[in-house]
Amino acid sequence: MALVAVAAAGPAAALPPFASDVRTGDVDDAELDGISGRYLGASMLVGVRIELVSSLATPQGSHATAAGALYVRRTSGGFEVLVDSRVDAYAPQADPAATGATAPGRLATGGDTLFVQGIGQVTQIAGDGNRMSNLALIRIGDMPGRPEGYNGTMGSQATAGDLVAQVSFVGGGVQLGLTAPGVTIGQHALVDGAGGVMQVGRIAGDGMVASNTLNLQLMTTSMPTSSMHHLGIHQVLGALSGLRY
Repeated sequence: MALVAVAAAGPAAALPPFASDVRTGDVDDAELDGISGRYLGASMLVGVRIELVSSLATPQGSHATAAGALYVRRTSGGFEVLVDSRVDAYAPQADPAATGATAPGRLATGGDTLFVQGIGQVTQIAGDGNRMSNLALIRIGDMPGRPEGYNGTMGSQATAGDLVAQVSFVGGGVQLGLTAPGVTIGQHALVDGAGGVMQVGRIAGDGMVASNTLNLQLMTTSMPTSSMHHLGIHQVLGALSGLRY
């Protein structure tokens, strides 16, 4: 988070003199780099937990789901990392989405190749009666207990006809994908150090129902009262900077 102060032009006014016990001195860039943000606690962030689920259903009865979870917590000896990946795919023999049939003359491309630094959500639809949702939930709070039930699987894939569901942990992050002819549903988080989250739905067809859901929890140490007061003062000053009088 960056705090930016904006000063409005106005009549000059005399400032009160500094108290006699206030001292000033030069601080070079190297020292500033070492203390930047320290009022919030240099070790405030202690872990992250990411849970992603993508799903796809066709009007003919095919469905696929991909779920991945990543838990990283800083410890005295380094980092504790837990992973979990689960997939499922089903397609009846008569489903065109599972046999390679595509909707003629319909095209939706490009959204699945984007990478962002923050959070990106892209939906591209060419067809009728489709439903697509992208939902990202971000929470910041104290570190909860260690999660249970992670299977430790670094990658999973399931296939039913041309319907494919897959989860992989690559580049320090997690990536999910559901594909069928004319359909790409997926999301990725923290891949290749980009520090971003991306959710994509690309549909060229009719009657598809798909969704991407991401739950990101940033785990922090408890903030001391003095730090909370310091943050409150900064927020108040930021709000006052916008006033015009």
